[in-house]
Amino acid sequence: MKRLTIKKLIVISQIESRSLELPFKNGLNIILGGNKTGKSSIIKSIFTTLGCECKRIESDWKKLISYYLLFFKYGEKLFCIVRKGKRFQIFENTGDAYSCIIETEIFHEYSNCLMDILGIKMPCVSSKDGKQFNVTPPLLFRFQYIDQDEGWGKIADSFNNVAYIKDWKPNTNKYVCGYLDDTYYELQAQKAEYILKRDDKKKEFNYNQNFVSQITSTLTQFENIESVEDVITKIESLLIEAENLRKIQFSYSVDMSVLENDIYINQNKLNIVKHNVEETKKDIEFAMTQKDELVCPICGTIYSNRLEEQLNITSDYAHCEKLITELKNSISTTIEELKNLKEKYNIVSLKIQSIEQKISNSQELLSYSSFYKNKGQYEIYESCNLQLEVLQQEINSYISKIAIIDDKINEKKSKERSKDIRENIKKYCRILADAINLPKTFIKLKDFVQIINRTGSETPRLVYMYQSALYLYNLYRANSPFNFFVIDTPNQQGQDAENLGSIFKSLELFLSDDGQVIVGTERETGLEQKANNVIRLTEKRRCLNNINYNEHLELLKKLQKSAANWVSANHKKFN
Repeated sequence: MKRLTIKKLIVISQIESRSLELPFKNGLNIILGGNKTGKSSIIKSIFTTLGCECKRIESDWKKLISYYLLFFKYGEKLFCIVRKGKRFQIFENTGDAYSCIIETEIFHEYSNCLMDILGIKMPCVSSKDGKQFNVTPPLLFRFQYIDQDEGWGKIADSFNNVAYIKDWKPNTNKYVCGYLDDTYYELQAQKAEYILKRDDKKKEFNYNQNFVSQITSTLTQFENIESVEDVITKIESLLIEAENLRKIQFSYSVDMSVLENDIYINQNKLNIVKHNVEETKKDIEFAMTQKDELVCPICGTIYSNRLEEQLNITSDYAHCEKLITELKNSISTTIEELKNLKEKYNIVSLKIQSIEQKISNSQELLSYSSFYKNKGQYEIYESCNLQLEVLQQEINSYISKIAIIDDKINEKKSKERSKDIRENIKKYCRILADAINLPKTFIKLKDFVQIINRTGSETPRLVYMYQSALYLYNLYRANSPFNFFVIDTPNQQGQDAENLGSIFKSLELFLSDDGQVIVGTERETGLEQKANNVIRLTEKRRCLNNINYNEHLELLKKLQKSAANWVSANHKKFN
């Protein structure tokens, strides 16, 4: 029976030259430690090693730890995951040594390798670029952890690196409870493969159909062709016509350039005259305010300002106004001429395009004509028609296969099966509800997950009830990696003592050696004597020590040597 069991966690701090080794057993494991003894950091380190990024983790702890080593057993095989920063390594135990399976900084490469070990095949899709990949650890293990900081207010929402995956909640909700299992996703993958092949055949079919249509059209045109010479003569005539039109087009282009230049020059003149009008207007206004003599405000020169001089300035103003009108009329007339020329130019351009298309069609027709008359005009046509029949049969075959898979998928998604799974989960929810004094009427599932619609102390109890019930349900349902469960009890300062007491009492349900439960707590649960493993943390912020540091470094060196050999072997393989 394949079950996932965590055997040991080692964290190494090269900064402090200290480390910590925590062994775990089947059944109930209790990590007992007061506030700030590192209990939660140790628990989070289990999931950090697996590649699950916890939403809240002590920044000092992250800076302190250089390496995370997690030893686990799946079935009869023992494995070790080593994580340093973004680099992951997986090792398999072979005799007295560990051989490296993978080393990578690409998260999905590591994740795919881990899922291969666990035999998990659940395709997921990125909501960013639509790329497909196997399920990742934070999705697979989201129900296996109740986090002290984040997990007691929402169900299975303690990890960060999940939001980029499309429909991550509904898909994992259905997968973890077995409603959509590996068989379902294998069917989906097979369906996707058939759809891809069907679409490829459709593309090939459409290409061949278009080719046959072209040949049919060409063969029809052959009936109206007297000879190849006629087509050549037609092409020559069209080429001459196109050349004459290009000469006219060039002439229009030259004339348009002249007109555009005239418009530009007149626009400049107009701007200059307008400026002079404004200046003359100012002179008139200034002169009208002065006496018979005026002093230039700029240079100080004295000018006569009698009626005669004032009339001269006014005459200049009128002359400028007339010139503006003439320039505007000239520009307007030239723009109209340019517009007419552009229309003629465009008409000629369209005629040239039409002629060029006729030339192209005639050349293509000439090519088809020569080919078919020399090689046999119906051979390819008949061959393509036969190929169309074959392709249609293949397309129909894939359509039939897809329909069969759809029937199997619909069986997997049957309402009866959904109802049976919900009832089984509710059965365990009722057992937990009794144990923690929670009314059974609170049990309401949506998409196989408990609805959180309560406040106060009832919210964390609903979370605990459901995730614990799901663990027990999966424990006795089938072989799976879901037979371990980690609970970091909420910070117990200010917590309801009766509430915590009922939660601790319910731990009686987790004593079975078929599974593994790891509980972190600040106070004794009352089950320390029955638990298979009790780890006591006593020193504030000093859970690391130097007792086994050298031994851990030696183990790490051996693992890194194995990883280096694996990297070297794979480098030679691909080069």
